[in-house]
Amino acid sequence: MSKIPKKSKMPFVLGGAAAVILIAISAAFMTGQRSPLYASGSISIAPDLEASARGFRTLYIVALPAGGGRMPLGAARFSVSADAQGKFQDFVLTPETMTMMPGAAASGMPETFTIKARLDSDGSGGMDQPGDLTGETTDVRLGSKDINVTISRAVK
Repeated sequence: MSKIPKKSKMPFVLGGAAAVILIAISAAFMTGQRSPLYASGSISIAPDLEASARGFRTLYIVALPAGGGRMPLGAARFSVSADAQGKFQDFVLTPETMTMMPGAAASGMPETFTIKARLDSDGSGGMDQPGDLTGETTDVRLGSKDINVTISRAVK
C-alpha cells in the first residue's frame, strides 16, 4: 500500500497572512483611520512668471522648519503635465506622499512649518538654482487644508 504524500501547510499559512492583512486594512477603513495629514492645498504661479515657466515639468513641494530653517523636513516631487498658469497643481502632504528627511522622520512634523514650492528648470532635486521659480507660505499649521502657495520669485 502506497503512502499518500503529506500536503504542505505553507499555502494555508500564506493565505492566512493575507487574510489578516486584508482584515487589518478593512478595519482601518471602517474605523476611519487614515494617514496623518501634514497639509493640503494648491500651487499657483504669479501672472508675471507664467511665460518664464513654459516647459517646466517638475514641481517640488518642500516642508521647512518654521522661523527660516533651510534644512528640509520632507519633500514631494510632482510631474507637471502642462505649462503653469494660475492655479495649476493641488497637493496633499502625508507620510506616504513625502520623502521625509531622517531627523524629521524620527521626531515627526512640527506643529508649525513653511511650505515651499519650486518649479525646477532642470528637473533635479537639491538646492534652488538660477532659473528655478519659487514661492512659499509660512506659519502653516499641521493638518491645515486649503493652503495656497504662490510661486512669485525667479532664482537668479
